[in-house]
Amino acid sequence: MRFRAACERALDAMDGPIAADAAARRRLLAESELIVCDMVESLRAGRPRVAEPSLATGGRQADPRDSLLFWETFFSIVLRRLITYADIGDRSREPFTLAVLVLYESITSRLSEGLVSYSGHLLDKVHEAQLDERNRITRELHDRVGFWLNTAFRQMELFEVARERGADLSGATERVEKARFAVREAMRSLRATTTGLRLQEPVRHLERALLTAFAALPANEAMVRLNINGDEDWAPDGVKDEVFLIVREAVRNAVVHGRPRLVVVGVHIAPYELRVYVDDDGAGFDVKTLAKGKGIGLSVMRERAEALNGTLTVAGTQGRGTHVELYVPLPEHADPQ
Repeated sequence: MRFRAACERALDAMDGPIAADAAARRRLLAESELIVCDMVESLRAGRPRVAEPSLATGGRQADPRDSLLFWETFFSIVLRRLITYADIGDRSREPFTLAVLVLYESITSRLSEGLVSYSGHLLDKVHEAQLDERNRITRELHDRVGFWLNTAFRQMELFEVARERGADLSGATERVEKARFAVREAMRSLRATTTGLRLQEPVRHLERALLTAFAALPANEAMVRLNINGDEDWAPDGVKDEVFLIVREAVRNAVVHGRPRLVVVGVHIAPYELRVYVDDDGAGFDVKTLAKGKGIGLSVMRERAEALNGTLTVAGTQGRGTHVELYVPLPEHADPQ
């Protein structure tokens, strides 16, 4: 018991992450007791008997530097006790040497296992970071570049339809100019994304940015109405930037896939939350069909909402339009009263 108390005092003196982690403390104390058992069994057998380290479960992944500090202290504690209780003469020199050898091998085996485990942990973190970055680039390309390319394509597609039907081409110049503007924006967005820079300064005026995006949509496909209530200053620029991309994608999806006559966008900003509603009178959708879809638009919208600690809800009925609802908390502006 006094030996365990000495180990616990050593952990307390470390005052590090391991010392503050109850599960990690239990693991180290259990391993230290196993090492003492190895020494006792080795002395009884007259030869080294070192058991395999137990697999670590639960708690934080230990930094090898923290483990090394503990085992260094543990080695000193045990060695001092061996010297205190052993009469190192000719007869006891061999058992003493055996005990120190087992102590050394037991500690080094655990340090080796810890290094391997921690290396795997770091590789997993690197892999997660790579996946996160890949997903981020996917979102940026889809929302920032894809929107403008899709807009340019739709403008040119409608121009081709009008020409094939022999319709009046008086509005052709406007369509071509809108398509050219969209292509320029796509090129600018792509350059910014591929150089690892922010696409642009975060949106500071949500209403202005949304109206600009809606104006680029083909005029004869749907009427888009925007209503913003509340003070935009209550929402940080970074939040408005992400909300802008989510709303723009929701409207684009409605116009392209739902073929509605009217899309209504409502943005309501309060000191503690931001809510968005996007409703259209288009074709709607079948929930089962949506779940099987391969498009990334909806998944990207959800990821952006989750990044803001918000939620995104999409509902619709085939033939009766679609309803999209976004909720984003604004805790830094919350009124405790």
